[in-house]
Amino acid sequence: MSSQHADPDTSGKVAPARRLSLIKRWGLAGEWLVIAAMVYIVFVLFVALFGFTFQPYPHTQTDLFNQLQPPVFMGGTWEHILGTDDLGRDVLSRLIKGVQLSVLIGVIGTAIGAVLGSFLGIVAAHFRGWVEEILMMLVDVQVSLPFIIFALAVLAFVGNSLTILIIVVGIDGWERYARLARSMVLSANQRDYVLAVRSLGLGHFKIYSRHVLPNIMGTLIVQATINLPGVILLESTLSFLGLGVQPPLTSLGQILGVGRDYLILAPWIAVAPGMVIFFLTLSIAIVGDWLRDRLDPTLK
Repeated sequence: MSSQHADPDTSGKVAPARRLSLIKRWGLAGEWLVIAAMVYIVFVLFVALFGFTFQPYPHTQTDLFNQLQPPVFMGGTWEHILGTDDLGRDVLSRLIKGVQLSVLIGVIGTAIGAVLGSFLGIVAAHFRGWVEEILMMLVDVQVSLPFIIFALAVLAFVGNSLTILIIVVGIDGWERYARLARSMVLSANQRDYVLAVRSLGLGHFKIYSRHVLPNIMGTLIVQATINLPGVILLESTLSFLGLGVQPPLTSLGQILGVGRDYLILAPWIAVAPGMVIFFLTLSIAIVGDWLRDRLDPTLK
């Protein structure tokens, strides 16, 4: 077995303490930052789940007599609080709809990558040998592949339906879960509690489902929170380039792509979704870092 896939150290030596995260170094200010990030995430989730109840207009409704109307804070009217786009569509209504679809794609895509990668990592750790070598080789290929180029190629040749888009963004990042799950399962298989239940004749499926998986689930969840911003950004990038979400559906990236042609004349079209994407991914990253501090035993 190559050195890059070497087994974890089971000699009993204590690993050196990791460097403190930014949140811990900031102390009280870091705690308030986490609270602010959580509040923003809850707000975005509320909009994603219940935004249709206060959406002022259908997101596809056009009004050619009110094209490129500025938002209220730039001299516009309260009929269109965040202004209108090039077709007279209400930016706030499209923003609400875009949040709903972007969050949906991000969550489902992250779940696909987490389930796929974790399963393959467990399989590699269980069977070892040539099975592990093949799976780890696939991991190396995925790491070395510029995924955005791969995603663009797939969507250009296969098609860019919503289902295919979710699958493509879900594939991104599976190798992180695979490596993480493999290393943790290899370590868990040497622990006393696993050796004890195995000596009692418990089957492999029950050992992994009842004893191993619950003990590594926290770390996998933290990894999912770290990967989620990347999935949202990938969907936004693909939609921005015109190969992601297609009309009449809309997402934050798709709205941003429309607004790039009006950055000078009507910057609010692009600024609104851009700010939502920026603060959403930043907030998820902050909460993910906080969860790592809480759940990673090497940091305690």
